[in-house]
Amino acid sequence: MNENHMDQWLNKEVSDQALIEQWPLAGLNSVLHRDNAPAVSSDGAIHPCGHWLYFVPAVHQEQIDVDGHPKRGQFIPPFNQARRMWAKSVITYNKDMNVDDRVEKKSIISRIDKKTGKSGDLIFLEIKNIYSVQTQIVREELQTIVYRDHQEYDDGIFKSTVEETPQWSQMHQLGQVELFRYSAITFNGHRIHYDSEYTRNVEGYPDIIVQGQFIATLIMSKALAAESIAACKKFTFRAVKPIFVNRKFFIEGYRAGLNKIVAWAREESGLVNMTAEIEI
Repeated sequence: MNENHMDQWLNKEVSDQALIEQWPLAGLNSVLHRDNAPAVSSDGAIHPCGHWLYFVPAVHQEQIDVDGHPKRGQFIPPFNQARRMWAKSVITYNKDMNVDDRVEKKSIISRIDKKTGKSGDLIFLEIKNIYSVQTQIVREELQTIVYRDHQEYDDGIFKSTVEETPQWSQMHQLGQVELFRYSAITFNGHRIHYDSEYTRNVEGYPDIIVQGQFIATLIMSKALAAESIAACKKFTFRAVKPIFVNRKFFIEGYRAGLNKIVAWAREESGLVNMTAEIEI
């Protein structure tokens, strides 16, 4: 893709509608820890990360690219960089999204930035997702996706460790079955979550990778349960380091004053995989 054409994609917009049905929520509930917040509350409000179960990329098979994602060039610009990573999201909750709601999702490309680092060019794509029920906005998500060239994974570049003392901690060790089940309910075809040969030989990672959405969902679920709350006002998370299949990691956090929860995912070594803040 010619860099001079990037601006032509700014403010590009797509929209879709979905009925908030029970079955994917039942699937989500089946992969969440028994002690954590459920996929649906007692009054029918869906999980703060439950909107990721809907508006999935159900394109025809011939429109799927080699990595398992839909081919670029329709809504997502045709960047030359092959590797895709969900880097960050900021989700604002204005009102509950409930079972049986008919929701409209509008997605707008709000920013495209190019940065050059030691490992080459990075393209940062920012998408604003707006979820509405009967014209009333119920959720907004500002999603940042990073595109870069394939390269061999270097674990040594990650230095961030946890400095805070958690008030709660929960160990996880996700296998291929759990990853497959989460990919199934989110209709995520990205091969790095199930195809070990592709993951190693093409994208350069040592093993299959746990979905960033899955980690964020586990953080939110544990935080809500630990603090005995059912909903929140805002959720910000940032991916730092991949978590690989069958490796232990810990979801931890603490209450920071009246209106904030600080949380993270970390490895046994203490290296941080994801950071998060939840406003309540």
